[in-house]
Amino acid sequence: MRRLSQSVRAASSAPARFISMAKSNAELHLLIPGLLGPMPNLAASGRLPAIPLIERLLARADQVPVEGSDFPSTLFGLFGIEAETGHDLPRGAVDLLGDGVAPGDSFWMRADPVHLRPDRDRLLLFDNQLLQIEQQESETLLALFNRHFADDGLELIAPHPDRWYLRLVEAPDLQTRSLESVVGRNIEMFLPQGDDARHWRRLLNEMQMLLFNAEPNRQRELAGRIAINGLWLSGGGRLPQSPKPRFAAVCSDDPTALGLARLAAVDLHADERDGFIASDGATLRTWSALLSPVLNADPYLWIEALEQLEAEVASLLRQGEFRQLTIYPCTGRGYRVTSGAMRRFWRRAQPILQLLESNHP
Repeated sequence: MRRLSQSVRAASSAPARFISMAKSNAELHLLIPGLLGPMPNLAASGRLPAIPLIERLLARADQVPVEGSDFPSTLFGLFGIEAETGHDLPRGAVDLLGDGVAPGDSFWMRADPVHLRPDRDRLLLFDNQLLQIEQQESETLLALFNRHFADDGLELIAPHPDRWYLRLVEAPDLQTRSLESVVGRNIEMFLPQGDDARHWRRLLNEMQMLLFNAEPNRQRELAGRIAINGLWLSGGGRLPQSPKPRFAAVCSDDPTALGLARLAAVDLHADERDGFIASDGATLRTWSALLSPVLNADPYLWIEALEQLEAEVASLLRQGEFRQLTIYPCTGRGYRVTSGAMRRFWRRAQPILQLLESNHP
């Protein structure tokens, strides 16, 4: 059998060191939200990223259907966890576990601090990566919130200054949308649905007014910083049962991936830049640097992150020996690469712009 290393060398200048599929049980799974956009401003940016290795891998891979169409749903799907009909994926409880806090049997939601900006007759949402929330600001706003909403049975906690979680006494009849789906868009299209939606929309408005008048936001305004003037609630649920382990190891600094890894009791490396790869079984690695540029429609940062990814993938292929490599762009499909796939020399690599257009016509 031809060695996979020979196939990859022929496909790319990266000196990968794959061994024969017959001699290795190791698999590498790369979860890369934002790899295939959308990035509508790319053509106008004046240049395209130089990623020949990634383009060849995608061209010669077998495309396989994957559960999930975005980052969180793809992650949960890879761990075999599905949302119950009419309910959210329990991302709040899982992320809290990933942040090092035991959720117990309480009902949790993500309560991401955001910036809301009026734009004519709509309200646009900008995520907390732009806010750069300080620890003292987070503590002050949480104390204010918890005093105000104590009688409603609501409690905010924040293991990280820009990752907040809401504990509820009772589970609401509510379906929410992830923060990633609404960044940069009109929130009206993504507000909670369900029998309790009207009550929770009122609470969201009340939360906005409370935050708007808070002292930390007055100080931020004086300093020329954008306000923390809203919360985005999503991912309500209780911690699910431990899934059957599919991966031998997980390398990530994303709280959802960390929480799922802890729930499944698999070997965990809490840094997605950690070069660890399990010698036996499947290793899941996340690469989240492309997500923020996609959410904020920034082609320049996206190109920079994509070229960094090219170097990271080349490095992984040089150091590892794999039975197969699977890339997940979080679009409902995966790209599975084997030694046989890499011998498909008739499949010419498509430029990334063409791949974006085919995925987002």
